[in-house]
This record gives sequence, C-alpha cells and structure tokens, in this order.
Amino acid sequence: MDRRNFLKAALQFSAAGLIVPSFLRQGSLLWPSAAGAAEDAPFAGRILIWINYSGGNDGLNTVVPYANPIYTAARPTIGLTAEQVLVLDGETGLHPSLAGLLPIWEAGKMRIVQGVGYPNMNLSHFRGTDIWMSGSDEPTLLDTGWMARWLEAIYTDFPSWLPESPFALMQGAHRIPLNGNRGITGLVVDDPSSFNFLVNDGFPGEYGDQLPATHGGDELQYLRNLDLATFEYAAAIDAANTTGTNTVPYPQSTLGRQLEVVARMISGGLRTPVFLVSEYGFDTHSYQGTQHAALMQSIGDSIGAIWQDMANQGKQDQICILTTSEFGRRVEENGSYGTDHGTAAPHFVISNGVSGGISGTSPDLANLDIYGNMQIQHDYRQMAATILGRHFGTSQTVIDSVFGAGFAPFDWMNTAADVTPLGDLASDRFFAPSPNPFRLGDRRPLELRFELSAATNVDLRVFDVRGRQVAEIGNRRYAAGAHQVQWAPENLAAGTYLLRLETPRFRKNAKVVLTP
Repeated sequence: MDRRNFLKAALQFSAAGLIVPSFLRQGSLLWPSAAGAAEDAPFAGRILIWINYSGGNDGLNTVVPYANPIYTAARPTIGLTAEQVLVLDGETGLHPSLAGLLPIWEAGKMRIVQGVGYPNMNLSHFRGTDIWMSGSDEPTLLDTGWMARWLEAIYTDFPSWLPESPFALMQGAHRIPLNGNRGITGLVVDDPSSFNFLVNDGFPGEYGDQLPATHGGDELQYLRNLDLATFEYAAAIDAANTTGTNTVPYPQSTLGRQLEVVARMISGGLRTPVFLVSEYGFDTHSYQGTQHAALMQSIGDSIGAIWQDMANQGKQDQICILTTSEFGRRVEENGSYGTDHGTAAPHFVISNGVSGGISGTSPDLANLDIYGNMQIQHDYRQMAATILGRHFGTSQTVIDSVFGAGFAPFDWMNTAADVTPLGDLASDRFFAPSPNPFRLGDRRPLELRFELSAATNVDLRVFDVRGRQVAEIGNRRYAAGAHQVQWAPENLAAGTYLLRLETPRFRKNAKVVLTP
C-alpha cells in the first residue's frame, strides 16, 4: 500500500485524523515558531458557521409574503398576517419568532436569498440532503462533500500535512460534508468535554519499544503518531472549550447549545475555519403552527446570541453564518394543518461583509411548476461559492474545481480585504524531490523542484522521521517562478527523510526515500 492510501485508510478510523503529533508541532518539523500566524495565514482567521435546518424548512412561513392573497388563501390555518409578521417591506416579513434576527437585519448585515434550490429538486430527505451537502445536482451521485473538496483543493498536502486545529468541526453526524477524496477533513464533536473524557479513558501511554528502521517501521510509527495525536487533539478541543467564554446567555435549544459551544471554542483560540451545526424537526407535516414557531424561536435567538457574543469578544468580523435545508415546503397547507415537501426556499447569509437586503423576488405563487411547487430563483451552489470566494478569498478556478463551472459569487458580499486569494497559494505549495526513491552513491544529485508566485526567501532543511534536523541545504532569496535546487545527501543512512521548504509565508514538506 502506498503512503497516500495508507494515510487515507488510517484517517478513516482515527477519531482525530487531523492531529499533528507534538513532536511535529511548534519549533519542529511542521510548525514555525509563530504557529498561529502560519496556520491562520490562508484564511486570516475567517470562520464559517454553517447551520442546517434538518427536515425541510417551510420557507413561506419563514420569509412571509404576507401581502399576497394567494398565500393567504392557500394557508387559512397556518398562514401569518401582516399584523403578526416582522415587516421588512411592503410585501415581505419575517416569522414573528425570528425577532432575534431583526437587529442584524436593521444593521444591514443580513442577506435573504429567495428561491434557493437546484433544477429538478429531489424531495427525499436523504437524497435531498446528500445533494446539498455534496454540491451536486439531482442526477449526479457524489460521496464527497463540497466543503471537503474545497479544503482538499486548498490544502493540497492533506493528509500528509496536518493542521494544528482541525479544518472543520461538525455537531450532528452526516456522512458526506467532511468526506473528501483523500480522507475525512474534520471531526464530529457534540460535547468537547465528553469527547476528551471518552478518548482519554483509553489512552495507552507512550510507546516504549524501538521500531525497526524499515519501510514497515516508518508506517507503523506514523500510525502510532495518529493514535497518540488523537488524545492530544481531544485535549486541545477541551482546552479551547474550557478557556473560552460566552458573554451572553444562549437559548437551551438544540441549536442554542451547539452555537454556545462553537462560540466558546472560537473564544478559546481554536483556529478551525468551519463549524457545522444543525437544528432538527422541520418536517412539519401536521400541526405546523406551534412546532414551527418554536423552531423559528430557536433559530432567531441562537443566531442573535452568537452574533452578539462574537461582537462582545471582538470576533464578529471573522464570522459568516450560512443557513441551508434540503428543500422547502408546498404552498398550500394540507389536511393535517401542516405542509408537505416542496422545492425552493429562502436562506440567510449573515456577515459584516454582506450588503443587507433581499436577493430575488417574493415567490410567484401564481406561476408554479408542473408539480405545483415554487420555481427556483437561485442555485444553492452559488450561495456556497459566494462564501468561498468572498468570505475566504478563494479563486474562481478553485471554486470551479469544487462545483463545476458556472457558479460565480454574488456581488452582494464584499471580498475580505485581509484574505490572500487562496487560489494564488497553489503554486507556492508545489514542492517535489526527484528521483524518489534516491539511491545513495548515485553520481547524480537529488533535484528539489519548487515554484513561487512571488519573490521570497527560501530555507531548505532535511529531517529524519523523529523530527531531528540532519542537514541544511540552503537559505537564500529566490525570484518568482519555477526553481530546481540540487542536493547530494552526505553521511546519511538509508531510510525515509522529510524535506522542509519554508518561506515567511508558508511551509511545505516532502518525503524522500534514500536507498542503499
């Protein structure tokens, strides 16, 4: 089995597949002295909080076309009147239980995107959720998540290179969002303290035996590092959860408790860029009124709490909140005073970088599709592309690699001025030794090839598998473009070594095998 497949298999079974062992952390092989600055550089501390409404949220009673007589006639029991809604304009209002969002709306930091969906929407909960999470369309089956593919496109070394903080934390398990082509790009953590307790309850301690200096020994050492790192990572999450604070009370709903933990981990210094949380119970086929009102109360109060909490802690500029749901509901209420599965629905993007307002028009209830469902106005992938492109600074090339062509960011969100466009980092991350394996005693030197997008100082060093420096190849300034550096290994035994290329902006590692 080659290293990539070995790592992928190991990550599938590791509770903390994104942990860097302590001997590879600060001041050693993977981490510069200012570890935080290096890890935050691609995102400048930017964070996405992705909230999924599980069950299919009723969009018409979330963003309410209260002035439309068709809406009123179709919902004689569960419809909301002009006197009940939180009026946004002459025809649209929010559900009255979403009062927690009103200050955000009034501050111009909330964008409502009408009619979100995709062509030929699938109205199965399971298939519909898979589509939204995978970033595909109805006929295309993908078992990877769009979030995971994006993370893999940015971190081209994953899983050989692993961050100190995980790429993503998810509360509420789903098989697709963090499943990438090269492994699992995040962790499922409902309660950080419980996670730490459960993992450490089986901590085996340090390994004391000496491994053989063979290829199999190297792979076993890496697997042991993953095992030990699991416990370190559990402790890191728990430390952030314990160190962090909340400055406002949160509703003790499912979503409120999840966002309370997210805020605490952000406050505690965990540099994870993506948090996924869920609220449940939106499959309101019967007696929708009271149930949906409680869900809207949870949504409004929970988002309002974390928005204020992050403002109080000086972190509001870092976060963006995105809502999704597998589908909407039908226009007319059913005989059980509820609503059945429908298509398009409105969704929210909340950020200091958005221009507040409404994208699209109130649903045209007189112009439904052939099945009696609302027409799609905006593709959900364009909303996701907006977050990746504007909030995180991802290039269109990378966005196209995640979703396919045709999903450019909307113009109602500003590009973050302090985020380096992530597509421009790709050339900086290219680093390869050749030939590999390299035969000791070969009259030809080993060639180290790398490419830079801008002129910078480059430091090249060599480490053994225990993280000890064994050689310094050179340290000097290089111009932008492709380069080749020659290195003749001297006084080194046969085995596996790690080559490190470091600039003030990034670090890159490559494995090379020296054979007798």
